[in-house]
Amino acid sequence: MSDRLHEIIAEIGVLHNEVIQNEKIKDVEEVFDYMEDYADDTKEHYLDLLLQYYFQKNDLNNLQKTLLVGAKFDMRFSDIKQAFLNIKSNKENVIEFMDEAVVFLKDTELHESLQAIYDYYTESKELQANLEQALELIKRNRYVCSYCYKNKDRIYSDFFINEDLLQSLKRDLPYLLK
Repeated sequence: MSDRLHEIIAEIGVLHNEVIQNEKIKDVEEVFDYMEDYADDTKEHYLDLLLQYYFQKNDLNNLQKTLLVGAKFDMRFSDIKQAFLNIKSNKENVIEFMDEAVVFLKDTELHESLQAIYDYYTESKELQANLEQALELIKRNRYVCSYCYKNKDRIYSDFFINEDLLQSLKRDLPYLLK
């Protein structure tokens, strides 16, 4: 790793801790102002981390503003899990907003995330209506369906299997089910 990349990583760590401690993180516009004096490469890398942070926190307003400045991140299923666990109301959430990215996400590390999502849903009776839309998007993910089909012994497998999608996979992409 280059020396500059080490510097960027260190600067991002300091910057992120500072905006959390001074609570500027709650308003991305304040974060943008705060990081104005940083080098462009540090700002670029931090914006991508910031986008992931807002996604995981289910902060739709700040996520949208961060997307508008060109930030992007490689979503993982663990990010979806964190966002799901932060759904607390019936307002639109980041999973619904990023629906296609959620439906088409390819990830192989699913067990822990699916278990946590299942547990949160089943234990949060009062939130279940608010969680339904996000849950339906997760169930439309072919890799979730395939994983649950291949791991039927998991307590959550039947919960996540989308029967229509499963039939489509059996017909069109049977290799995913082996």
